[in-house]
Amino acid sequence: MTEPKMPKNAPKQDPRQPLTNPALKKAIEDARKQDTPQARSAVVNEMLRATFLVPVQVGIAGKPPKPGRDGRMPLPQTKISFALLSTTDKRQYFMAFTDWDELHKWRKDPAQQTMMMRFDDYATLLAKNEQVAGFVIDPFSGNIRFERDNVAALKQRKDALAQAQQRVAAKQIKPGDKVVIVELSVYPEELLAPVCDVLEANSQVNEAYLQMMIVNDTEKSYLMVLDAPKDTELFKAVIQAAQPYLTQNKMDMRLTIAATPLGQQGVRGSEPFYSRVRGRVYLEDDEED
Repeated sequence: MTEPKMPKNAPKQDPRQPLTNPALKKAIEDARKQDTPQARSAVVNEMLRATFLVPVQVGIAGKPPKPGRDGRMPLPQTKISFALLSTTDKRQYFMAFTDWDELHKWRKDPAQQTMMMRFDDYATLLAKNEQVAGFVIDPFSGNIRFERDNVAALKQRKDALAQAQQRVAAKQIKPGDKVVIVELSVYPEELLAPVCDVLEANSQVNEAYLQMMIVNDTEKSYLMVLDAPKDTELFKAVIQAAQPYLTQNKMDMRLTIAATPLGQQGVRGSEPFYSRVRGRVYLEDDEED
């Protein structure tokens, strides 16, 4: 066991609720069967949503507290030690287990203490403990490693996505706002290529459109319209895929479905950049030019 600095507000384990991560385990299995960018992206997306079991040892930090003059015993300060996995090249990793069966492949001890952690907790731990190389998911089966630099980059992207969603929420269109939608003369491939990777993996998306939207003659943003049922997870995946381009170009993007009034306005008289039947239509336009 080692004693790295503990992140604040880490989730606590509820022993009444067995922890499982079937979606993440399936994504890892699928990626092992067919290693594609889409499969690797699915693993990352599920990892960001997952909660993991972490083996720990909890003890009292320093000397046990003594009763005060009033006879009350102050609460002792606790220290939490984390088990680290060492590789043959002497690199050390935090462990992340998707369920109890995976934890027992490491050590089947009824008295083993555990806590629950998510991706942000690992990112915080790694930022505070430079001697640890990263964290590994289910090291005795799936064995998926996330290296320190990769974790830092994912955390930065995740935070940027959250900030972008907050900006979009703050710019909701209000009654009386003047909304102008302008057809794009050139499609930004750096934006659309990663988005199309996501759309191609979702059979519910029939078409997708991209326009420029101007609100009250001042606020510019992309408007992406999906001809698909409303799906929060799909929206998150699209925004995450688009975020590197949006951040680099200091742009926001509003996402909606074709069934909404804004979506109907966005597709009216426009050509899709993606079609489930024709594929990446914007590439066909480039070839014609």
